[in-house]
Amino acid sequence: MKEIRQALLNAVGYGILEFGFGRKAAGQSFRREFPGGECRLHLGFITHRADFDVTADVAVRFHALEELVNKNVRSISDREQRSTSSLGAELGNIAGVGQMRWHAATIDDLDSVTAGILNAFKEIGLPYLEVASTMEGAYKLLSAHGRDSWLHNPIHSARAKRVVGLAKLLKKEDEIPLKTAEYVNLLESNGSLALADFRDFLSRLA
Repeated sequence: MKEIRQALLNAVGYGILEFGFGRKAAGQSFRREFPGGECRLHLGFITHRADFDVTADVAVRFHALEELVNKNVRSISDREQRSTSSLGAELGNIAGVGQMRWHAATIDDLDSVTAGILNAFKEIGLPYLEVASTMEGAYKLLSAHGRDSWLHNPIHSARAKRVVGLAKLLKKEDEIPLKTAEYVNLLESNGSLALADFRDFLSRLA
């Protein structure tokens, strides 16, 4: 199975070259840089005894935002801080159809699985990245009402910091108090232990 997984990564890598992504996967992720950040396509493998399933998700990282969020956070290493994402989602969930999986058991499945992943990436992932890779677009996605925002960053405290951080970077100073209050209320209502972490982020942001 390991050889088939690697062959799949190689095939997908060649397939996304036309979209400006690097051919070689790092940690099962392919990357494309843009000014101030990078886009990622990540493949996940669900391994069984004699076969495996593949999922695909896309993500965006804004370097300035992640530096703002991770600054002076001692619980994650410098290496981990350099790899955090700002937002992203699994392709099937973006499309509203639930998680998409591709099944592979032998090398003969490689062509169809590769084609399926690349088609889904082209039809779903690329349009998503076009919006999400601008700070304004990311801010709108992460600031959507209720569950619509959870898709892009499901951890409330992590999403809260990125929404407020983006508002700061976009110079939406008048929106920061409203967003802060919104997420303080959310974290309080959930009894979240992350509220203290969010408050610490706010103090560093100020």
